[in-house]
Amino acid sequence: MNRLLTYLILAPTLGSLAQSAAAQVLDVQYDTPTLDRWNYPFNGSPGTRFEMTSFGAIEIPGHDDHDAQVLLGFTTANDITAGLGPDQYQVLSVTVTMTMSNDDDFIYDPTHDTFDTYGVLGEPFDTDQGRPLNLWLTGYRGGQDQTTYFESSPFGFTADVPPSQGMRNAFAATFDTLGIATDVSNNLKEQFDAVPLAIGQTNAINPGDLVPADTTFSFTFTPCQLGVHLELGKMLDLGEVRFSISSLQAAIGGPDGGEGLNYPVWYSRENPLSQILGFAPTLQIQVRVGSPGDFNEDGSRDFFDIATFLTAFTNNEPSADITGDCSFDFFDIAAFLTAFTTG
Repeated sequence: MNRLLTYLILAPTLGSLAQSAAAQVLDVQYDTPTLDRWNYPFNGSPGTRFEMTSFGAIEIPGHDDHDAQVLLGFTTANDITAGLGPDQYQVLSVTVTMTMSNDDDFIYDPTHDTFDTYGVLGEPFDTDQGRPLNLWLTGYRGGQDQTTYFESSPFGFTADVPPSQGMRNAFAATFDTLGIATDVSNNLKEQFDAVPLAIGQTNAINPGDLVPADTTFSFTFTPCQLGVHLELGKMLDLGEVRFSISSLQAAIGGPDGGEGLNYPVWYSRENPLSQILGFAPTLQIQVRVGSPGDFNEDGSRDFFDIATFLTAFTNNEPSADITGDCSFDFFDIAAFLTAFTTG
């Protein structure tokens, strides 16, 4: 803090420390995805369906626990300049929304359920009703990545356990500090807890209520882990961000776990009602592009950047969380000063 105060005292006499390309904090809204796919092994029409589901095949050999997932992609390059390098993007906040079309088929649960609360075929050991709706980043295997996997790409090739367990080429994932993806599709079988980026929330009903048709769920998060920042930076550098939606409401009956209906059915962008009533998935993303040293976004690094940063830091504004760990401390000050002095 003493170094920061020294700069506050000296900066007026130093004038502008340097000129550089102006940083920008952009807040962009997308009312429909450019890609949405029901990422389910037995889906014969990926990318063209009017509805998409998410459900679990809980601990059923041959099927992923998170059996039916949804893949969403939003092209950002037209609003957030791509190709600057992954380290030139710091995502400050994200909100994804999805709207469901089925009526009173599953119970609203806005809280995380750990893996050890799931019993055989989804009999719950936790104390609250229902199962949450989860938002993740997306990982890839089988030689695929974000630049090669699309709505009509092959779901997968060889299953770890036939017919479909472990074969999906694009999967709901967490990322470690090195940016390495962990597939969470079978975290119940593999007995590890997987914490999503966000859990779907709605103010339309109370926890424990059945969810009525046309309910919109919001998935909001501020990135707090290095691996998430790294992956989001890579995606923005490519000009598109992608997310996966999963949930573990256990599908009822049938060898493939898909019969019965006690899980969400989501509107896709192709659904006519999505286009008329605005039920398509949406994204709102706030991102800083460029160096946080130009904190007031005027292309110069001077006293005004320091003053603006100090105000934001004191008020715990997300833009002042320079390290992106969702805390406000000396490390943010040090990171800002480094960016301020080096550009």
